[in-house]
Amino acid sequence: MEQIGLVLFYGITVFDDIRTKQVRTVELIIFASIGVILNVVNKDMNFLSALSAVAIGAILAIISTLTKGKLGMGDALIIAVSGLYLGFKNTLALVWLSSLMAAGYGLLALRKYDNKRNIELPFVPFLLLAYMLMLIRQHMGGLLF
Repeated sequence: MEQIGLVLFYGITVFDDIRTKQVRTVELIIFASIGVILNVVNKDMNFLSALSAVAIGAILAIISTLTKGKLGMGDALIIAVSGLYLGFKNTLALVWLSSLMAAGYGLLALRKYDNKRNIELPFVPFLLLAYMLMLIRQHMGGLLF
């Protein structure tokens, strides 16, 4: 159930992130609420793990504020919501893997745009791709990470 919720969440927010470079608050609230409910109903996830994972998003939100939006606030909030579904370790893995993919794509984009330094990349597509890779790995017999 959590997997479907996250894929749906990323799928919906990908389009907003690409088109408008923003994430709608209503989407964050709906999926955060579902994540909280799932944590209450599903006793498999440790509350401390979910809270720690949300803290990853909070730290990224602070970094977003300090860097005046170089890291998107919406991206930080999406990662915080993801933490409700994934827990601490898997949220760290998600952030790490999606950041690696975004960095690789960013290097290719720099070449394409003659090394201009102010290229803005939507991050949610990389979150979706990273999560899909994590799911594939899980279904092949391993844990998420």
